[in-house]
Amino acid sequence: MAAPDTPVDGEQGPAKRIRSDADAPATPTPPATFLREPDVGISEFITPGWHGFTAIIKHRYADFFVNEIDPQGRVVHLTSYTDADDPEPPKTDVEKQIDELNVPADAQEAFDQAFVRLEPVLGTEDTQRIKQHLETVGEQTLEQRSLILDRELDKDQRKHVYLITNNFLPRQVTCETVDGKLKFIRRMPDDKPPKDNRRGGTRGPAWPHAGDFCYFVMQKENHDSLDVLQQIARALRCKPRAFGMAGTKDKRGITVQRCSAFRIAHDRLINVSRKLRGARLGNFSYGPRELRLGDLSGNQFQIVLRQVQGADAQSLQPVLDGIQHTGFINYYGMQRFGTQSISSHTIGISVLKADWQQAVDLIMSPRVGERPEVSEARELWCVHRDAKAAMAKLPQRAALAEHSILQYFAKHGAANNYAGAFACIPRNMRLMYVHAYQSYIWNAAVSERLRLFGTMGPVPGDLAIKDHGFSNTAHTSEPPEAADSEQEDEGTSRETPVLVTTENVADFSIYDVVLPLPGWNVQYPEHQVKSVYEELMARDGLLPSGLAEHPLKEYRLSGAYRRIVIRPRDFSFEWMRYSDDTLPLARSDSDAIENKHVPESIEFGDHLALKLKFDLPSSAYATMLLRELMRQETASGYQSQLSKKPDAD
Repeated sequence: MAAPDTPVDGEQGPAKRIRSDADAPATPTPPATFLREPDVGISEFITPGWHGFTAIIKHRYADFFVNEIDPQGRVVHLTSYTDADDPEPPKTDVEKQIDELNVPADAQEAFDQAFVRLEPVLGTEDTQRIKQHLETVGEQTLEQRSLILDRELDKDQRKHVYLITNNFLPRQVTCETVDGKLKFIRRMPDDKPPKDNRRGGTRGPAWPHAGDFCYFVMQKENHDSLDVLQQIARALRCKPRAFGMAGTKDKRGITVQRCSAFRIAHDRLINVSRKLRGARLGNFSYGPRELRLGDLSGNQFQIVLRQVQGADAQSLQPVLDGIQHTGFINYYGMQRFGTQSISSHTIGISVLKADWQQAVDLIMSPRVGERPEVSEARELWCVHRDAKAAMAKLPQRAALAEHSILQYFAKHGAANNYAGAFACIPRNMRLMYVHAYQSYIWNAAVSERLRLFGTMGPVPGDLAIKDHGFSNTAHTSEPPEAADSEQEDEGTSRETPVLVTTENVADFSIYDVVLPLPGWNVQYPEHQVKSVYEELMARDGLLPSGLAEHPLKEYRLSGAYRRIVIRPRDFSFEWMRYSDDTLPLARSDSDAIENKHVPESIEFGDHLALKLKFDLPSSAYATMLLRELMRQETASGYQSQLSKKPDAD
C-alpha cells in the first residue's frame, strides 16, 4: 500500500513520497507500560531521505514554552503583575438620566422636588395621596404602610416613577408593580438603606469597571490550567465557573494564556496571584464578554531539545527548511490519549457503547509505574471493592476521575450503579474519552490517506476546505443541534467541505485537504480511506451512523473536519552549547519582568541543544512537528527513559 519513491517536486511544495515506520531509525523498544505512537494511529512522515536524530524533549518543564495567540494574531505575553487597563466605565442610559436629574444633596429639598417631578405623570390627586401617605408617622403593619394606585400605567410611565422614587426618595419609599398597578410601601426608620442602584440593574453594589469581565494573563508552570483556576476560586471563595479561558495548555511546560473572571476586580486577583503555587497573573483589563474555549487563533511555541546527537547545523538545515516550507502531518499528539498503558480512547469505546461498567473498570484498573498510594488505592477497589478505604489512599489531585468514582460509591453504596459513578466525573473529562476515540480514528485515517496518495496534492475523492491560515474564522461554532452534546474541538472546522473531482482538483492544495472526525453529521471521503472509518469502528463494535443513537445526548457525536497537513508560521531556530542540564536555556515572561539573565550559549559546552520557535494554529501539536524533525518516539514514557537524570525542578 506504500506509494512509490518520488523525488521532491522543487522547494515550494511538499514531497509526494512519505516515510513509514519501516524507514524510521532504530530506537530502543519502550516497554508496554505506556502507549506508543502506532497504538493511536501515528505512523507516517513527510520529509524524504532523513533518518532523524536523538534528543530529549522536556528534560525540564522549563524547556517547553507556550504563549497563546489571540484572535487578532497577537502573541499573548505577561509583561506586568500589577498594570491594569481600567478606564472609567461608559455610562448607561439610566445613569445618564440620573445625572440629568440633579438630585439635591439636602434630603428635604429632594423630598419636595420628587413630587414636583411625579405630578406630570401621576396627576395632582395621586401625587398628593402619595405625599400624604409618606408623611404619616408611627408604627404600622405592612398593609397599612402600602398604597396602591387605582389605575394602571404603561411601562414608560412606571419606569419614570421608579427613576424618581429610587433617586429622590430612596429612604422613604419602596415602589413595586402589582398586576400593572404601582404599589408604594412606606419605609420604616430602622429599615436597611437601599444599596446603590446607579447602573440600573437589580439592587446591589455598583460595579465600577468598563465591563462585567476582568481579563488577565496567566503564566503557569508545571500545572494544569483548570488546577490553577480552581486555586484562584478557592482563595476568592467563588465558584470555578466564574472563570473562562480561550484554551487549555500543557501541564508540563511554562505556558501563558488569557483568562476572564466574572465581576472579580483586578486588585483581588493581584492579591491572590502572590499566593498561587506555580502561577502568576497580570496584564489586567475589562470587557463585556466571557472568554470561551476557541477564542484564540493559535499558540507560539519555544522548545529546547537537549543532548542533541546525530545531527548538526549543516546536516539538519535542509530538514528545518523542509518543515518550514512543507509542514508536517497534523496528527493528534500523544497528550490526547494519556500517558499510561490504558489509553483514553479505549475508555471512549466503552462510553460510546454505553458499557458503563467496562468504562469504570478501565479507569480504575492498575497501571505500571504509578505512585505507590495510587496503586494501593486501585487494588483496594479492584480486589476488595472497598470504596471508602480506596478513596482515603488516593491523592485527589493525582486522579480526579478515580476520586469521583470512588466518592460516588462511598456515598451511595450502590456498587453496581456504574452509570451513576461515571456521571460523577467532570463533564469535560467524560467528553475527553470520546474525543480521544474520534482522534484515534482520525489519526489512522490520515495515515492511510498518506500511504495511498502521498502529499503531493489532493486527489479525486478527497474533501477540501480552503486554508484560512491562522484566522480563527476557520473555526465555526457548533450547530444548534449539537450545542448540548459535543464540546467543540479547537482547531477543527464545521464548514461544509468540497468534494475534490478531476474537474476542480487544480483549485486546491494539500493544505486544503481535510478528513472528518467520525460523527453523524459529516461527509466522508469518496475513495478507499472511507473504509478505514468503517473497518476500525466495526472492530470496536461501533458504526459511524450509530454515533447519533447514544442513549445520552452529550455522547452523540456530530463530527467535524481537520486539516491533514499544516505549516508552522514564523519558524526559527538557534543552536546552543551548554554543560549543566539543571540550568535553563530559555527565559520565561516572568523571568523578563524580574530582569533575570538571558541564557547564552557556552562556546565549549559539553552538550548541544537546539532551540526552536514557531507558531501553530489551535489544536495543532508541537510534538508532531518534533516527530517529523527527529524521527523519534514522542511518547512521554519513552522520553522519560532518555532523561535519566531527575528533573532539577
